[in-house]
Amino acid sequence: MIEPSILLNELALILYVIAAICYGASLVLLAPKAPSTNNTSLLLWARVALVSAILLQLAATGSWCVLTHLSPFASKYGTLAVMAWTLAILLLFFDLRLRLRALGAAASPIVILFLVLGLLNTNGPLAKNKMIETQVVSLHVMTIVAGIALFVLAFACACLYLLQNRLLKARRVAGPFRLLPPLATLDRAAYLSVAYGLPLLTLGLALGVAYIFYLHTSPLLWLADPHNLAAFLTWFLYAFYLLARLAFGWRGIRLQYVLVAGLPFLLILYLLPSPTHHFPQ
Repeated sequence: MIEPSILLNELALILYVIAAICYGASLVLLAPKAPSTNNTSLLLWARVALVSAILLQLAATGSWCVLTHLSPFASKYGTLAVMAWTLAILLLFFDLRLRLRALGAAASPIVILFLVLGLLNTNGPLAKNKMIETQVVSLHVMTIVAGIALFVLAFACACLYLLQNRLLKARRVAGPFRLLPPLATLDRAAYLSVAYGLPLLTLGLALGVAYIFYLHTSPLLWLADPHNLAAFLTWFLYAFYLLARLAFGWRGIRLQYVLVAGLPFLLILYLLPSPTHHFPQ
């Protein structure tokens, strides 16, 4: 019943791999002192593959919803596929707006990872409870997914920043590394990711809390859920990043380490079991 969705996502996965290869190859083949060849089309092919994969994933999600009459968030497969799709859209936006081809090379493998994990869960259980179909719950999940995708991009920018900073200090900026974006550009991209991601995470958490009280569920049960505690710890980490930057005047490496530390929080947020996020049939 869901085979069209799986097939479309598998085709999208192939295109994401092509995009990752083209982004990576463009760093090498377009580097200073590389042999003079007409390799500028590599970046174009990367973007074409990325856009095509995004459209295929949109069709995959639509076919899932039509054939199953369920939200994509009713399964791990759908949620992870939407996560990959959201991250790919944001990656394309940052690439076109800030010309960050290095971010494409760094973040596209993460898109691939999310989609592969989703495809590995195609036979997982489906949550057919009507609660998951409500607009509030769907918006709750979508805003949190979008926030996490932005935080993943911030992590990728921070890693590139630390790499570029290390190479500059060692005076080893050569070959493809000469195409890494300036530190100021990476810092700005990371800041924008958090500046947009934190309000989305805040909205998602607020919707979740409001819905719990609407259902008259015990707030103590919700607060005792390790998944929810991890979500609030994640919120505080990225709020601290903005506070340290805007109020305390932090700059440079210290801020990037905060963003790198955010990835374990995001992984914990996904891996922790959650009794309040279990939707039995």
